[in-house]
Amino acid sequence: MAPLKRRRPMPRSQAEIEGVQPVLRSLAVLEALNAAGTATLARLHAETGLPKPTLVRLLETMIAGGYVRRVSRTAGYTLTERVLRLSSGFRHGDLVVEAARPFLSALTAEHKWPVALATLDRDAMRVRISTRQESPFSTDPDWLNRRLPMLLSALGRAYLAFCPDEERRLLLAMLKSSKAAINAQARDEKYVSSMLAAIRKRGYATTAPMRGDASMGLAVPIMAGEKAAASITMRYIGSTMNEAEAAKRYLAPMRQAAAAIAAALERMRVNAA
Repeated sequence: MAPLKRRRPMPRSQAEIEGVQPVLRSLAVLEALNAAGTATLARLHAETGLPKPTLVRLLETMIAGGYVRRVSRTAGYTLTERVLRLSSGFRHGDLVVEAARPFLSALTAEHKWPVALATLDRDAMRVRISTRQESPFSTDPDWLNRRLPMLLSALGRAYLAFCPDEERRLLLAMLKSSKAAINAQARDEKYVSSMLAAIRKRGYATTAPMRGDASMGLAVPIMAGEKAAASITMRYIGSTMNEAEAAKRYLAPMRQAAAAIAAALERMRVNAA
């Protein structure tokens, strides 16, 4: 009987590559979802270059593991709180997004207008989540990952008005030194101080009037103790109501949502500790 031929072992580098490919694909999907906040299968295909059948298998596996959740057929997929278990480097902003998601969807479901949440990104506010696709009245382009100016956007104004004094001082100093035209207002200290005081007094911020922009924003902060964790805004068409009418209709539910998000965020922090 002829002896069995031993298979030649693959070169170590090739074996390692084949072994880690599924892991690398999964990480690529997680990174794409982390960057996008919410992404459709088509967007994940464009971002990762992975075939759609492969993406579906990976997403189903991560859904089964509790790391990914399907939002809807049109909105696509998003990460869940369980991602916290993968790394202590899970960003604070991601935790706020996870805490806020159901409350923002509920606001849009009840009041129809799109709602967005943004977190501080150095000298601007970065939109982390939006219910634009869930709203029948949305006229804005896709805001996800857009950086909005602190002194012109309702989201930025709400954050600046309610963040701690020292943080506000540092942010305004940064904006004053900026050469960008969108930050020019920061050099008018009297105007900025008066504007932020008025926002704190009435409890909400609005968008600065912009030529060609039919939409307005009504924003409130999400407070984590004495600190501002983020801000949320409801976008409505300015020709349908004035600021006073918008505040009368939507300020109370916006504040309730912000308080609920803050409570959910605190629970997540305790559970993650």
